Amino acid sequence: MSDREDVQNSGHKSVVERGEAYDHAEHGRVKITGIWKGVQQVDAARNADETGVIVVRYSSEQTGGAGGVDALTDTLDEFLAAIE
Repeated sequence: MSDREDVQNSGHKSVVERGEAYDHAEHGRVKITGIWKGVQQVDAARNADETGVIVVRYSSEQTGGAGGVDALTDTLDEFLAAIE
């Protein structure tokens, strides 16, 4: 990825960028903490079926803090659907 670490899904006009904040339908205001190319599945033998899956990691004030989740992840498609 580029130095800016932004990602655009060819099926969407939206772009997400690491370090930027977005309004998420379920988690409120979230901030992108990481973007990476992931794998679709890993089997018990630890063999990976690599595809073009993009994974977005983000944090939210609603989910973080005492007893909360520090980081959430979605595929790019799931994340874009939640912020549109």
